[in-house]
Amino acid sequence: MLKGILLTIWTIPFGTSMFGTRLGFKRHDLPPGYDGWQAVDATPQEASESIMRCGPCPVLAIKQGDVYLPYDCGFMFSEVNGDRIWWKVEKDGNMSVEYIDRNCIGKSISTKAVGSNEREDLTSAYKHKEGSTEEEDVVEKVNHFGSRKEWNVKKVNRDIQVEIGHESAIMGNEIKIPLQLTNTNSKSSRTVSLSAHIKCSAYTGRTDNKQPHIKTITNVLELSKNESDTLTISLLPDEYLKKIRAGSTLRMFLQLSVQETKQVYATQETFLVKKGSGVMVTCTKTNVKQYEEFDVTCTYTNTTSTKLTRSYFYLEGPGIRRSKKLYCGTVQPDSTIERTLTLSAYRVGERVLFVKFCNSKIPNAIEKVNIHVEEAEPTEVI
Repeated sequence: MLKGILLTIWTIPFGTSMFGTRLGFKRHDLPPGYDGWQAVDATPQEASESIMRCGPCPVLAIKQGDVYLPYDCGFMFSEVNGDRIWWKVEKDGNMSVEYIDRNCIGKSISTKAVGSNEREDLTSAYKHKEGSTEEEDVVEKVNHFGSRKEWNVKKVNRDIQVEIGHESAIMGNEIKIPLQLTNTNSKSSRTVSLSAHIKCSAYTGRTDNKQPHIKTITNVLELSKNESDTLTISLLPDEYLKKIRAGSTLRMFLQLSVQETKQVYATQETFLVKKGSGVMVTCTKTNVKQYEEFDVTCTYTNTTSTKLTRSYFYLEGPGIRRSKKLYCGTVQPDSTIERTLTLSAYRVGERVLFVKFCNSKIPNAIEKVNIHVEEAEPTEVI
């Protein structure tokens, strides 16, 4: 990261999130055709006209590349169409561009579907399909309004291919990351020096010095012609549990150098560490009357190899009752705990009770149960 420049790629477990709200209204300050859906970022990353704000910007303007329209259309266009540039920094401080990834930003723009908890894909509303003629026309149009230098990237025939595996990573268990290296050269063998750095990554995509460093791995592999070899990187629970934070992911920076050809290959990969469910919630009744009592049983099974200390269930539900803690103490590996609580609902309609299992070792696991509450008869209300 360049000094003084803050670059972020915001991520959430379900994809890439760029906009907080979409609003439908008239834009009397713009030419006809830009009414309707507007993009607003409720967590702006930089100031707009000396004020921390972003938008409203017509979604159609973002898709068509009308970056001159208010408000902050140019910034929002870059949020869904940015490039990731890999730089090579020499010992004397000189820098050169090694690789430009033009298709890594704005891959999955999402929102919650109306009337359900399903994901609704909005990518096609904000940008044309990657690689399409329409996308190329829009990018060329936007370039006329920009001043960014076009970097010359050296064309290098890399004969080492890297494939990073994605095995299931469960919080509290050993995490294994397989790396498969293949020498595609049919005439000569290759000696590959490998360096991998694994850090925590914030939900903004930042991996600066404020994010904990977890592990560094170095190795040298000898690959004969047309040969493949697999190196597995292992992270033990003690190596990452105390460092990973709520909302964080693991990010691996990988660099390879080929001794014979001086080729350099660099990439990065983000790994989502799943919390693991473990929580089960059962209710004696899911259809109840207003103020009618019902029992809720909370069960948690520790499927990890880690002893969980200072653990408790945290229950809350709008219209059901105030939040409540049920203390559980220490939960040993491969053991199950159970707690029961009597509740009542005071608001009518569809209600959701959230049950969260908290502890001092791994991030919270959460489960929910839907409860239908009918209005009580006047004689039933005490």
